[in-house]
Amino acid sequence: MLTARETLSTHLRQAGGVTMLFAATMLLLVAAAAAAMLQMLLTGRQLAMAQLDREIAFRGAEAALADAEAELLAAAAANHERFAQWPPAGECGSGAQAGLCNTAGAAVPVWQPWLQPGMPAPALGVPLGHFTGAAPPALQRDLDLHLGDLAVAPVLPRYVAEPLGDAPAGANGDREFPRLRITAIGFGRAASTRAVVQSILQP
Repeated sequence: MLTARETLSTHLRQAGGVTMLFAATMLLLVAAAAAAMLQMLLTGRQLAMAQLDREIAFRGAEAALADAEAELLAAAAANHERFAQWPPAGECGSGAQAGLCNTAGAAVPVWQPWLQPGMPAPALGVPLGHFTGAAPPALQRDLDLHLGDLAVAPVLPRYVAEPLGDAPAGANGDREFPRLRITAIGFGRAASTRAVVQSILQP
């Protein structure tokens, strides 16, 4: 028969084993909860940064579109050499005609590669501020101040302008400027994050 002392010792050992098992279980639960919380925080941060990236790209595209409209209207009003001649059909201009593409009737738009995030964006079109000296949008500058390199888009937004059909006849029989389809692209901090916007302009 077990003595009272041996019985007490056995009970204490069993109680100690149960306590250790309970403590280990609680430790595992706490660790799992902490890991889940960390995963949620990381996922939330990734979603927030992705949204910020899209916002940077969209604001950049809008800024490039506004820059294009202002630049082209000013060039048309001043009878600038920019519109002295159009590039040959199916091609884009260079120099004073940079960003002017005579490709509106092409089966595949010249800016189509901009819509494929998996492919590098071609050096097509005019970068923001090329003719006007315009600066990146305010959001980009503000983010640069607060986030440093985290908010820097690797590529400036760009645009192309394509004539849509022949220029209409003016009141005096002169040929006016044709309607222009302007397509602008903005980039996020990741080059694969892109936003494309369009407008139709009649200079």
